[in-house]
Amino acid sequence: MSRQSGKEIIFTSEAVQGRSAPPLHGTYTADEAVRALLKGTGLVAQFRKAVIIIRGRSETPDILTGRPADRDSIVVTGSRIKGAPATSPTTVSSRDDIERQGASDLGGYIKRVPQNFSGGQNPSVAGGGAQGNNNNVSSSSTLNLRGLGPDATLTLLNGHRLAYDALAQGVDISAIPLVAVDRVEIVADGASALYGSDAVGGVANIILRPEFDGGEFTARIGSTTGGGGRQVQISGITGTTWMDGGVMVAADYSSSDRINAGQRRYASTMDPGATLVPGIRQTSVVVAGHQGVADRIEFRLDGTFSHRNSRYDNPFLNTQAVTENGLRSNPVVRSYSLSPSLTVALAPDWSLDVSGTVAGSKADLHSRRYSASIEAPGRLIYDNDLRAAEVGLEGVLTRLPGGNVKLAAGGGIRSLGLGVEVSNTPPGSARLVTEQFETRRGVQFAYGELAVPVFGAENSRPFLYRLDLTAAGRFEHYEAVGSVATPKLGLRYALSPDIAVMGSWGRSFKAPTLYQQNQIRQGVLLPGAMFSANPGGLPVLLLAGGGTPLRAERAETWTATLSLTPRAAPGLHLQASYFDVAYKDRVAVPIVGTSAALDNPLYADLVQRAPSAAVVEAEIARLPQGLSNYSGADLDTANIAAIIDATDRNVARQTARGVDFSARYKFMLGRAQSIELTANTSYLTSRRQVAEGLPFSALAGTIFNPPHWRMNGGITYSRATFEATVFANYIGGNRDARTLPEVGVGSFTSLDATLKYTSGDKSRTFPRTEVLFTIVNLLNEKPAQIRNSDLSLPPYDSSNYPATGRQISVTLRTKVW
Repeated sequence: MSRQSGKEIIFTSEAVQGRSAPPLHGTYTADEAVRALLKGTGLVAQFRKAVIIIRGRSETPDILTGRPADRDSIVVTGSRIKGAPATSPTTVSSRDDIERQGASDLGGYIKRVPQNFSGGQNPSVAGGGAQGNNNNVSSSSTLNLRGLGPDATLTLLNGHRLAYDALAQGVDISAIPLVAVDRVEIVADGASALYGSDAVGGVANIILRPEFDGGEFTARIGSTTGGGGRQVQISGITGTTWMDGGVMVAADYSSSDRINAGQRRYASTMDPGATLVPGIRQTSVVVAGHQGVADRIEFRLDGTFSHRNSRYDNPFLNTQAVTENGLRSNPVVRSYSLSPSLTVALAPDWSLDVSGTVAGSKADLHSRRYSASIEAPGRLIYDNDLRAAEVGLEGVLTRLPGGNVKLAAGGGIRSLGLGVEVSNTPPGSARLVTEQFETRRGVQFAYGELAVPVFGAENSRPFLYRLDLTAAGRFEHYEAVGSVATPKLGLRYALSPDIAVMGSWGRSFKAPTLYQQNQIRQGVLLPGAMFSANPGGLPVLLLAGGGTPLRAERAETWTATLSLTPRAAPGLHLQASYFDVAYKDRVAVPIVGTSAALDNPLYADLVQRAPSAAVVEAEIARLPQGLSNYSGADLDTANIAAIIDATDRNVARQTARGVDFSARYKFMLGRAQSIELTANTSYLTSRRQVAEGLPFSALAGTIFNPPHWRMNGGITYSRATFEATVFANYIGGNRDARTLPEVGVGSFTSLDATLKYTSGDKSRTFPRTEVLFTIVNLLNEKPAQIRNSDLSLPPYDSSNYPATGRQISVTLRTKVW
């Protein structure tokens, strides 16, 4: 109702717990509709210009009933327009939903999202990229929708961008404490026309709790039953509100011990001290506030800070400890963001928003490399920062019989920075810096979005209950990359209040990362005998790394969705979507099988045969670190068989297609009890072409890549003071074709259970207290074994299947004041 009317409806989860609204059909004003929906529930509503506040009769009115309604805004992921119709499928998970699934932080939550691939950047992935292109650089957790890469999913906080993490253009979602979160909205559809670069696989918006009055304290302890993984988590939230403003402060401290190979029998081939899941210590703080500064003007501020310290050991051999031959890593990550905004109500139907963001994320990776028990310290620093300013205008253009035609338009600037420093200290030598640069990139952008209601409540007719059309476009200019224009069209057609069809088509893009644009160009002189079609046997100069100008990666996406909310079954919602992503110009190494590059016609443009001495000398002069000569002979620039240019460039293609299905059904058992059933399924097929002319190879369904199937579903029983939830999670199996014969990798099915008891008086006479008992992986499911030629690596696919095992935790939450 909120989305259709454009009004914000505010209520606490406690006020509506265990209650259900009746079906509603007909023509109503927004206020009339709410009165009809609340009839017989014991809830009361207060009506204001742009907001409706719902509360229980016994609850004391707080600031939600007193704040100026014309200063409220509605956060709708996937649109810049308040109350815009949804044309792309959206997954909405409240804080309660996340806890019911057994997750205690957002990093754990995204592993349960079927549309998300756990590979990419994930704390439990085998380090160093040993399993595909997945890694654990900084123990961060980044979304990777459709398995297109963490740099192809955009993550926002209250609608604004955050600083990138480490090397890729991903955002560490685990830096935001769950206690501060109201809900997470995920649109798994291309959204660059609305939000710009990175939103190829989709966009996730973390929406903070808008108000909090009082104080709440939470303590959680947990452990695995297989050893290791002990957890302590302490969080608190406090806030206060007044007539024209309010502030909320939330803090979270969490500590988890690492899990070693010696604590899991299925990892017995590894050194017992090898890390499967790193130990992590993290402190996070969020501050959010708003204040009316004048009539029809409101100032808002969101701020975050996070500090994380982790540690993991990677022995290089399964017969020697890490301190004999291996790598010990200690990533330290500090991130922050500050986002002020000013909202001005220009007229009854128009508003102006001016906002800015200052954010940063510094990953400081300390390491100790051991060879024959000799220690060599190393350090990698990746320092990202973001500066942004934006102005947006939104309102009603005109009135049609079907409703209001609405427009949103705006523009702004961003500045992205990256500093990289890589150093090591060889035994007995001074510290050596092997890579160091600082770079910035400016971005200018403008956007517009239009929502046109062709048919609505006032002019509906049989089989044409509602028809909405949307159009959006965005122009962005990136320094050293170029300009990109991205359109998006959407449609929502409701045959009746029960059946709706949505469709969207659009183009999206991802700018090359700052590291891709600035990585060092490398040159290696290799023996001629390594290459076929080299009869003279002269050395070959191989170029790799950066130095070649890069363009934006581009994608075309479309989705079609069928949504059912039958009035005959109140509380039932079914949704099925088909999605298609065609991704081109991906940055990649353009040559596969370097040894055959000289006689492969596909690489003719990348090979320069019999170069002159002047050409060879010019290429060597472009190498910041000079030439690495592995030819076995002195360099003779006049006798080089060929130059092979394998530097990164825009050559790869990728496709992702599939189906999503979701179902939710909530019904009452008497007046005070309810049952809620949920199910979410995603089926994915994806392929990749490394360079033009080469065949496509399968991604989804192969080892270290997303499986074809991911599902979860649960049942929740609720009554006034008690709630019980059981969730099932299924991660499909994959194929391992790295060596013949091809073999299958088994699937993973786990059960999670949560029991919640609430005591205390909602009228605040006595403190409200909650106790949660959670078991994750109730049956202690173990990941399937895989083939490994290197016994020091995990004998399972760590990018897909968890190694934690059964985990039991108890949480106590109490209202302090």
